[in-house]
Amino acid sequence: MFNLTITKQNGKGYIDSREVAEIIGKAHKHLLRDIRGYCETIEKITQPKVGRSDFFIENTYLDSTGRTLPCYLISKMGAEVIANKLIGEKGVLFTVAYVTKFNELEAVARAEQEKELTALSVMPTPRLGEYNACVRIVVRALRDMGASPNHIFGFLKNVYEPLGISIVKEETGNNTFQMYTAKEIAHKLGVYSVNGNPHNQAIACILNENLVINDQHKRVETENYGIHVAIYVRYDDYAVKAVKDWIEEYGYPSEIYGYDRTYRVVYKN
Repeated sequence: MFNLTITKQNGKGYIDSREVAEIIGKAHKHLLRDIRGYCETIEKITQPKVGRSDFFIENTYLDSTGRTLPCYLISKMGAEVIANKLIGEKGVLFTVAYVTKFNELEAVARAEQEKELTALSVMPTPRLGEYNACVRIVVRALRDMGASPNHIFGFLKNVYEPLGISIVKEETGNNTFQMYTAKEIAHKLGVYSVNGNPHNQAIACILNENLVINDQHKRVETENYGIHVAIYVRYDDYAVKAVKDWIEEYGYPSEIYGYDRTYRVVYKN
């Protein structure tokens, strides 16, 4: 079996006219003459997006004496043009050789694409806590640059509303129903750190890593302090009850496990 070498250029595969000439048993200069004729015919085609570079690309090489001589890079379509002009055993051998080689190239490309798609499909979805951490960094930078509270509020809407989380300005304090921060939930349920403080991190871990809480039960609120903006993630009574039920179901665990952290807790009340 003849072995063709694939050269990649601009993401496409090509074979060398010198190797093709060897397979089909034709002098290279005679194959070059034929290809030039094919190129002249292709240039007469008026069909859009069809050009001779889709079939043949002019190239050069150095021979054993150091001379620069012409050759062609031949695409799969160009190889088909050449094969259609051949008859007999040599034509069959060339067809088998180029079809096999280009199919191998396409199989490798498909495998790489499937690998990339698989990698993307298993990428974890960012957790709300990760969004919040990034938002705090950006808000701090915006604040340092002198951005107005309205500008920061607009940034928050662009981040959270596509997630289905509503954004409100906590300026008037007029809420239609009670919502709680993770710290307030910790205090309400008696979940404390070993140092005696309401363990908001453990509660946030339960809410965002151990439970599936629909975004309709979450809300991001802002509160203005002059040029400063505070960000709060609040949860409704449904979320509070879900945390309480989870704690009871697991027997008031002394350690709350997250994806990459473990929180030690004690219970009061």
